Amino acid sequence: MHNIAIIGTGGIGKVHFNAFINDGRCRIKALCSRTPSKCTELAATLGKDGEDITITDDWHTLLDRDDIDIVSIALPPELHEETASAFLRSGKHVLLEKPMALSLDEEDKMIQSRDESGKKLGIIFQNRYYTSIQRAKKMLEDGCFGKILSVDVTSHWFRGVNYHNLYWRGTWRSEGGGCLTSQGVHQVDMLLWLMGSLPTSIYAIMDNKKHTNSETEDMGMAVMRFPSALGTFTSSLCDMDEFQGFRFQCEKAAFTLPEWKVSVKKPQPNGYPEEDREREEELMRIFSSIPAEEKEGHDSAISRFIDAIENGEEPDATAEDGRRATEFIDAFYLSAATGKEVKLPLKPTDAVYTTEGLVATMPAFFHKSISTESQSGTMTLGSASRK
Repeated sequence: MHNIAIIGTGGIGKVHFNAFINDGRCRIKALCSRTPSKCTELAATLGKDGEDITITDDWHTLLDRDDIDIVSIALPPELHEETASAFLRSGKHVLLEKPMALSLDEEDKMIQSRDESGKKLGIIFQNRYYTSIQRAKKMLEDGCFGKILSVDVTSHWFRGVNYHNLYWRGTWRSEGGGCLTSQGVHQVDMLLWLMGSLPTSIYAIMDNKKHTNSETEDMGMAVMRFPSALGTFTSSLCDMDEFQGFRFQCEKAAFTLPEWKVSVKKPQPNGYPEEDREREEELMRIFSSIPAEEKEGHDSAISRFIDAIENGEEPDATAEDGRRATEFIDAFYLSAATGKEVKLPLKPTDAVYTTEGLVATMPAFFHKSISTESQSGTMTLGSASRK
């Protein structure tokens, strides 16, 4: 059995808690929150099994616990580097909620802590693990679609104007960004994972159209250039339809995700298209023949991390993956703030490479004037499970 400590028991911390329990190989040993009553309520859901769980509001007290081998961190982004590095150096594996950290500089420190400790550092990118996404990845790797020519990414979510009232949301220093950092990062990760690389350049624009208690953006758009493809990326917190998806144009077919649809055309003698039903049906057969995921979402992400520990392998979503997502986002922000195309990879001399540089470079669209400790209501995880 693996002994688990969960740092942060807000909405997403509860999701981590349930996924560890669902895995069947884990025992919760400690829960930490600035509001310990949340930990007590969570522990109580396990009945007698929850009676021996340590409840604390100070994660430092868990560093020397040799009966804990995995630490799951679900804290505000500004606390990720400090806590993750400390637990890695104390000899524990760390699984970290997205985004990895506020800046590339912080993430470089975390990777150094991982390398020096010899422990695993994984990032939660749960939307990779839906069946349609995994099947498309396999088909791309197998060359079923030919070379990718272009990709259009939509990361549209809806959050009310009161969403940023929670104390850590809505500032560049605490959250690290707006809709692209907190929500769009899911589509960023899937984009880079499916494409196999960062773009070579990004040109972006952004604004805040309605979230008046936030310094950060609630809408952004970018055009991207990859080594062999072009792309677009739109991110929003204002879309009541909450559409999130991908459209790929490839040499041999076009397809959409996560709601799978494939289209194939062949040219007539005059160059105009006609449908290639035979090839479409063949691709549908290949798609359906790839085994469905036994687990999806957070359950899969957490079980895969435990598998990596037990098998002595790299996590499925590595710290390098988390860093690449941040690099894409920071290039997007730098372009939007300066009005210029930004080349990738970013360099340590780029303004957004450090947290201080990011905060100094980004515009404050509004002043955050309302700050609350907690909010009522339920949490939603987007539409990525549509498939």
